[in-house]
Amino acid sequence: MQLQPADIEREAVEVARKNLGASRVLRAVAVPWVDLDGDDTWRVTIVIEPDAVDAIDGAAVLDNLVALHERLRQYGDERLPFVEFATEEELRESDSPEP
Repeated sequence: MQLQPADIEREAVEVARKNLGASRVLRAVAVPWVDLDGDDTWRVTIVIEPDAVDAIDGAAVLDNLVALHERLRQYGDERLPFVEFATEEELRESDSPEP
């Protein structure tokens, strides 16, 4: 089953709120992507509160990645999610308002 970006965003927010804290996660943006090997993947940006930047450690980030990948696999989507984090301000300052 091939999930759509809105499905990935919904699942990414749910998983991130569970792993990182509900109040820290604002939304997610997911776009289909192709990795360096030419495999279809997901590029997922989890938008977080500014105060969450220092509060989230590497273990939580890894746990979140693993949990999201497992969640997608449960829905039959084998594409690997590449997850990054940004605040709303960081998205506004980037070249593209959406990843």
